[in-house]
Amino acid sequence: MRHLAWLLLLANLGMLAWVLTQPQPQVLRYRPVPVPPGIEPLVLLSERNVRPGIPQELLSQEPATGAVPSGAPPVAVAGTQEPPVAASVAASEAAAADTTAPATVAAKSEQESFCQTVGPLQAEADASMISAQLTAQGFPSHLRTEEIRQPAGYWVFMPAMPAADARRIVAELDAHGLTDHYVGNHNYISLGIFSRKEKAQQHLDHIKGLGFDAILDERYRTGKAYWLDVAAGETSLLRSQAWAKIQEQHPDIRAQRVACE
Repeated sequence: MRHLAWLLLLANLGMLAWVLTQPQPQVLRYRPVPVPPGIEPLVLLSERNVRPGIPQELLSQEPATGAVPSGAPPVAVAGTQEPPVAASVAASEAAAADTTAPATVAAKSEQESFCQTVGPLQAEADASMISAQLTAQGFPSHLRTEEIRQPAGYWVFMPAMPAADARRIVAELDAHGLTDHYVGNHNYISLGIFSRKEKAQQHLDHIKGLGFDAILDERYRTGKAYWLDVAAGETSLLRSQAWAKIQEQHPDIRAQRVACE
């Protein structure tokens, strides 16, 4: 037992010597994070007695409710000053509001503009005359030409067929006294062109009565039409005296509003 007691005593002495020889831990010190120039750091109420670089007499004062004396350095306290990020956002929103206002005014002005087109006119001379009248009344215009399909009567015919069938049908037509025919490309057989549909229908009925299979169809031809694109303005052309005079001379044309480009 005596030897065990000595061993325990020696172990405790060795532990004490090891503890005493260990280096002392460094005390953690607060180091403020650097901020950009011109921006005051935030100070929490709990940090008022431990933040370095701020005079103690200023930390001990309560926030002033009246005017701030000139020359006194600003002290930022949490909850009493708007963060720099919030101030930046507010400034951006204000700038956006300033830029939105002119855009809204411009959009409203564009909606109030009128762009119109007048036509169609079959003769270029008529289009030029009307353009001069519009310009004199404060409606400058631009002449625009386009190709259109115009009705050109009615056509009775037999569709394309082999050449032998076409020769046989032509011989039979001649035998019935129907000599007004024409064989075109791919051996179609034209049996007559009419300006009125009633006349064309009567001829078709006669051909079918003789046992021939024919067709009645409307004919078209490609022509030119002229339009006058009136520039944008604050007044509608349809409500102007200039348009009333033009309508008296050309009752077949029309004016319609179009999108401004």
